[in-house]
Amino acid sequence: MPDQTHRTDCTSAMKELWDYVDCELTPDRMAAVKRHLTECSHCLPHAEFAERFLHALHETRIDCNCPYEVRAKVMARLREAGLTLS
Repeated sequence: MPDQTHRTDCTSAMKELWDYVDCELTPDRMAAVKRHLTECSHCLPHAEFAERFLHALHETRIDCNCPYEVRAKVMARLREAGLTLS
């Protein structure tokens, strides 16, 4: 019988997805979410989207030609959505 002690379900994985992508979880939680994503064909596309989105966001921070007001609005909306920005 497989070890069910540290199994992560889809709800838990999705709650921690953004923290996982930002590597802000504990090592145990990082491993648990990673294991879930490796095994779950439903959650993996969400994780891939989150990783691509954050990569694009970081790219825009490096090469930012947009007006300050637009950038501030985008950042405020991301914070409202629960995303922690560094």
